Amino acid sequence: MDLVLVGERIRRERERAGLNQRELATRAQLSQPTLTRIENGARSNVTLAELDRLAVALDIPVRLLTSGDPVRQRVQIAARMNEVVEAEREAALRHTLEVLELDARLDKLGARATQQRKPEGLLPLPDQHLPREQQARDLAHRVRAALNLSCAPIADVDELIEQLTGVDTAVLDLPKTADGFTATDPARETTLIAVRACDVPERQRFSFAHELGHLLWDDGAQVHELDDGRTPGEKRADAFARHLLAPEEGIKAWLSNEHFSERGRVYERTAALLARHFRVSFPVILIQLESMALITAEQKKELWGPTGAQLAQRYGWGPAYEQEQEAAQAVRAPRRILERAVEAYRQNLIGVRALAMLEGRRPEEAEAKLREAGIIPNPPNLKRANLSRLVARGLAKDE
Repeated sequence: MDLVLVGERIRRERERAGLNQRELATRAQLSQPTLTRIENGARSNVTLAELDRLAVALDIPVRLLTSGDPVRQRVQIAARMNEVVEAEREAALRHTLEVLELDARLDKLGARATQQRKPEGLLPLPDQHLPREQQARDLAHRVRAALNLSCAPIADVDELIEQLTGVDTAVLDLPKTADGFTATDPARETTLIAVRACDVPERQRFSFAHELGHLLWDDGAQVHELDDGRTPGEKRADAFARHLLAPEEGIKAWLSNEHFSERGRVYERTAALLARHFRVSFPVILIQLESMALITAEQKKELWGPTGAQLAQRYGWGPAYEQEQEAAQAVRAPRRILERAVEAYRQNLIGVRALAMLEGRRPEEAEAKLREAGIIPNPPNLKRANLSRLVARGLAKDE
């Protein structure tokens, strides 16, 4: 056992749990100098009993300290990043991996409700030789047809993704440089689409739709940097999201209402109401209107500028928009994984810190919410309480 690597894993898990050395040492019944030497790889020996106490204090399996986690080594992640900063990128990846690692741990604990991915090929892809915009439009139409959505606004994009593909979705506390992630564990055949908690609900919905495009085309195996050199795949996913959320047929049907025709000219109010109807950003509607030849490039330039919050105040849905902003800033764990984690917590197989990580809460807050719901862990399984005693007992039987 490489004690330097063990020490690095202990330090990493301690920092992830939000503990300093003194706090972890106290919980693991070690002195702080001893823990310092262990983390620095300066100890010549670390006993199984010490590792077990550290694992219990960190609420993780001992295996994560002795062998590491293979999930980290095999997961493929594609991220929508702005101005990629390595430290922030690593922080975003770490949070996403924590969710996938917990899901993998729950497999080993026998928790029910593993991910049920829909078979690939149920939704045929458009001809790859078609223009990018047409590919995006055709695929968006096929998604809507598969779910019998016609041209109506989509209420919840994340639920649409889960219904169509079977993958998990989440809203996580990611750095501002990260709009969204698609993370796949090929060994377990599970995928998680996560977007950033933010105060712009339209951006959150667009990020979900964008990541769905990458998932359906299976073209997101690398990090995508959002700059002037964006890849064709990024532009195609953007176009897919536009057509999925604000289909041209829906825009035409909405504008056909005489009340909003305004003598054939689309003004700011009309475009703002359209954006509100389809729950997309103002720029997305302007791009769609230009592509449909309903406004000119010059008109689009004149209209461009106001934010969703500004338009909401101008045209009468300010309070409703503020509520949506508040909801969009909340962390939302993957429903399936959270259900599994709650059941494992009830059975006393995992601690409250794992649930707190999923929900973006402090451990004491998560525990209080669980208690209010009548969810209290069963009496502890004593088999894990003293690993060193079990090891000694096993050795005695072999003698």
